[in-house]
Amino acid sequence: MARQLFSTLGYTVGAKECTELEGVPTTATDATALVSGPCTGIAVTGAGNVAGTLASGGTFLLTGLVAGQIVKINASIIAATSTTATGIFALYPAGNL
Repeated sequence: MARQLFSTLGYTVGAKECTELEGVPTTATDATALVSGPCTGIAVTGAGNVAGTLASGGTFLLTGLVAGQIVKINASIIAATSTTATGIFALYPAGNL
C-alpha cells in the first residue's frame, strides 16, 4: 500500500495547524515501533478497534472506530493484539517524512 494524503481542517500538531497529513501504511505488530517514528494520528479504512503504545510509554485501546475515521494520538506502536481495524495509516504532517 502506498502513502496517502489525508486532508484535515483544523488539525494542530504542536503549535502548528496542518491542513494535510501524510499517511504511512502500517502493519499491526506487538513489538515493532513505527518505522517513521511516533505518529501524530492514525486513520483507518476498515472499521474496528486499534490498540498500541503511546509515545509516552502508556498503552491505549480505541474501540468502535468507523471506516475513514482519523484519530489524533501520538502512538509509537500499533499492536496486533486487540486490533481489529484494517487499512491502518500512521499520520504525520505532510512533507515531514
